[in-house]
Formats: sequence, C-alpha cells, structure tokens
Amino acid sequence: MNGTEKPIGVAIIICERVITEAGTGNKTIVSTFNNITAQNFPCMHPHMAVYVAMTNSVGFKQVNLLLKRGEKILIKVGGKINFPDNNAVVDIIFNLVGVPFLEDGVFCFEIHADDEYIFESRFSVTKTGEQL
Repeated sequence: MNGTEKPIGVAIIICERVITEAGTGNKTIVSTFNNITAQNFPCMHPHMAVYVAMTNSVGFKQVNLLLKRGEKILIKVGGKINFPDNNAVVDIIFNLVGVPFLEDGVFCFEIHADDEYIFESRFSVTKTGEQL
C-alpha cells in the first residue's frame, strides 16, 4: 500500500442517502437500515448510500466497496481517496442505484484499501412477511 499505515475502519452505515452540508461539510445520514424486504426475487433496490469513515493512513489509497454474497462479488465500486494525515477521519459516500438481489439471504459490504481488506458490514435481504 502507499503511505505508512493501513487505514482503520471507523464506520460503515447503510442508508437511503447522505446529505453533505455546504458550509461545514458535516454529514446527515438519512434512514439507516440493515434489512431489505422484497415481495419476489429477483428484485432491485432503487437507491441506497453507504457511508464509510476511515482513519490512520497518509496519502492516496484506492478504496473499493464490494457488495458480496458469501465469496461472490456482486458489485465493486471505488476510487482514489486522499488521507491527509494519520489523525484525519476521511468520509466516503458510495451512492448505489439499481442494486440487484437475485435471492434472499445475508449480504455484506466490504471495504478494501489498495486491495487489502479493512472491514465490513452485513445486512439481510428477506422476502416480505419472513421473520429475521
């Protein structure tokens, strides 16, 4: 990896959207969730955001968000992120549109920096009326 330290994950939050305040850069995280319900499969979630916060690194890192079911990668998105210093907390917002789910089950969003696993958050996709 570039820089001196591997980033440390602070937060992964799955939500409807993230609003960034123009003047301060503060984030408002709207409608968090860890379960998606669908009447039938396959289904498509129209829009979701994944808020990620990381720290403890310096320089540019290739940060990727992977949507996985088991070991299978369903979606991979990302880009170069600058970590200005080891103490800075860097906010990253991934906006996902039209996320397909072929079946119900447990899924996870994994974060990788320079192809190295950092951390993850799991969530469920269930059929309407099923219990978790």
